[in-house]
Amino acid sequence: MSISTTCRILLIGLTVVLSSQSSPAQTARVKIDQALVQTATLTDPVQIGFFIDDFMISEKQVTRLTIFDLNGDGFGEGDLARTFPSGSVYTIAPGKKAQAMMNVWSMGGNVKFTADSKDSPERFENAPDSVRAQGGIFAALLHGVRRNYKGYPLKLYLELNGDVTAVEMWGYDPRLMRYTPPPVMSRPVDTPVMKLIYLEKSVVDSVFAGPR
Repeated sequence: MSISTTCRILLIGLTVVLSSQSSPAQTARVKIDQALVQTATLTDPVQIGFFIDDFMISEKQVTRLTIFDLNGDGFGEGDLARTFPSGSVYTIAPGKKAQAMMNVWSMGGNVKFTADSKDSPERFENAPDSVRAQGGIFAALLHGVRRNYKGYPLKLYLELNGDVTAVEMWGYDPRLMRYTPPPVMSRPVDTPVMKLIYLEKSVVDSVFAGPR
């Protein structure tokens, strides 16, 4: 079995807002945004053959099949499947067996942190041990964002793999993006200290007086 379940960026137009202005050139505005969409990618030929038959896809030379969970409610009817190398996209309506197989697909280990705008980043550095490392990453992002961007909203996507580290930012006001260097951490200066040891010696003389 070879299934990889990942989150990828899907570029979509979220809203079309009618403009209140009367100018013909301003009759509509289109807001372009991005959304994280969970995907499942199949590379095993036997599995690919089963699903393209179930989805009634007529292509014969499919080496990879990616299914997009568009609604975020699990893979199933109404979602999209994309075949490779052709790149064709299909709306799927899985049968009972295919749906049962897709019901167990899960990313696993998925962690999401949500912070109030006034929450201290240190709060997440002290997350429970099971997610403390992830909390530390989130805290570092909060520090950087709050230091360099004074506004709302801002959306960010970060990806690390064996070949590249990439970050994408969108949906923000460029006028509010200003670089602010991180604070300089003050360190105590080691000052040589001469230790003086005082030794006190008491001398007691005893005098005995009496008949000889």
